Amino acid sequence: MKRQARPSDSPDRGHSSSAVSAGAADTAQDNAALREEVRQLRLLLDTPQNVMHFSFDPSYRYIRFNQAHADFVRHNWGLTIREGMNILDIFPDEKERISARGHFDRVLRGESYILKRTYRRLKGEIRYYENTYMPVLEDGRVVAATVSAHDITDWNEKDEEGRKYRSFFDKALEGIFRSTVQGRFIEANREMARILGYESPAELMESITDISSQLYCDKDARDRVLEILRQQEVVKDVETRMFRKDGTPIWVEFNARCEKDEQGRTLFVEGKLTDVSARKEMEQRRQQMMQAEKMASLGLLVAGVAHEINNPNSYLTLNLPLLRDVWQDTQAILDEYSDENGEFVLGGLEYSELRDHLPYLLREMMEAASRIKDIVSRLKDYSRQEPENGHEYVDTNEVVRSALTFIRHKIKQSARHFEIVLPEESPAVLGIPQRLTQVLLNLLDNACDALPEEDGQLSVALRTVQEENGAWVCITVQDNGSGIAPEDMKFIEDPFFTTKRASGGTGLGLSISASIMKEHNGALEFRSVPERGTIATMRIPLAK
Repeated sequence: MKRQARPSDSPDRGHSSSAVSAGAADTAQDNAALREEVRQLRLLLDTPQNVMHFSFDPSYRYIRFNQAHADFVRHNWGLTIREGMNILDIFPDEKERISARGHFDRVLRGESYILKRTYRRLKGEIRYYENTYMPVLEDGRVVAATVSAHDITDWNEKDEEGRKYRSFFDKALEGIFRSTVQGRFIEANREMARILGYESPAELMESITDISSQLYCDKDARDRVLEILRQQEVVKDVETRMFRKDGTPIWVEFNARCEKDEQGRTLFVEGKLTDVSARKEMEQRRQQMMQAEKMASLGLLVAGVAHEINNPNSYLTLNLPLLRDVWQDTQAILDEYSDENGEFVLGGLEYSELRDHLPYLLREMMEAASRIKDIVSRLKDYSRQEPENGHEYVDTNEVVRSALTFIRHKIKQSARHFEIVLPEESPAVLGIPQRLTQVLLNLLDNACDALPEEDGQLSVALRTVQEENGAWVCITVQDNGSGIAPEDMKFIEDPFFTTKRASGGTGLGLSISASIMKEHNGALEFRSVPERGTIATMRIPLAK
């Protein structure tokens, strides 16, 4: 008899059982993987000790939180939080509770934002956190919110310290800078920008692309400073002139040091800069006052010396004409004696030789005495007190003659060819003759110093010119000397600028001369070609 198959022996039933077992295994594996993923996510959230995470629903109840947040609440507010607990209950202070609720409401309305918050811990310590608020959306609707709070106390303290030093940097009373060796500013404070005439440090750093050519009046000065820095790594109390934004030069004093890498290469230059133009101006005034005092003292000395010289010279000027007349009267008697007795000797000279030379010697002595008298007279005029009532009418021909009297010896030593051109009728100007003479003396002295050793040519000319702005008296000094470099031309009237520092120049001669010309409503003008000479002109308004 054929055995009937049982349900358990059915092939379909066996296959179905295997599938169930496999499905159960897959589910268990998926659950294990899910639990591991949750564990890893939980570990990821709980590991950072300085970052708190928590989420809450629209009723402000905790949904999830990490260990850092739970520890923070327990340590600072003495509470153990749990899921479903109202977050607002953790805040012991009503003001903090109101503030927190306001932020929670913002994020529950769908707003995402970052906020810096301050929390006071249990022992009074203040901690700073950066809170990131994010809404949780489902089908476009806010169903919850999350907050990540990052402890930034250390960073904030450094930031505060940085701001403190930045404030000190920006508010410093001296210009502070950092620049590259190539000539660009890396950093500069507000005082640095102000000193150089710029609205802000940013404008200064954007505008100056080559410090040497754009800032330094002497383009080689920065190269010299860099050379000292390479050798000594520091420069102190260096004075130089720099251009402001509008092109006007100012005097500055700076100290600098260079930062080098391990190979000894300069990374950058940093230092401080101070505007010393006011100090330089005061120094110029002090020098001018000292010069005025010297001139006053010299004037008294010259007046006394002139008086002492004038007394014995008066004997010469009075008695030499008498000796000339005596010689003329006795010459006929001596000639007759010579004819009768032959050659004889007077004063160690034979009469025939003395007869030819004595008139010449007497004439030369009389001219020398006259020159001494003229020099003494001009010394007295030059040293006399300036008029109390202001300017007087000045004979400009006499100004030229007076200056030449004092410097004629230097002209003879320096110039092979000298020419003076004066008009027959001297034009008059309103001024102080001593000061105008002082200016001309300075121009002549500079011209003599610039002349070549051979074939030096110098001339002084006086003329009157008529221009649209009136009539001017021009006294011109022209030489064929070394000339003035174009880059120096615009600075030659600046106080303390000189190209003769090595030979004792102070840089005050032309500066004082320019001031004197301004007092006379006039000016100094210069035209020069290097190695070919200079034309310097005193322009003074013609007296009406």
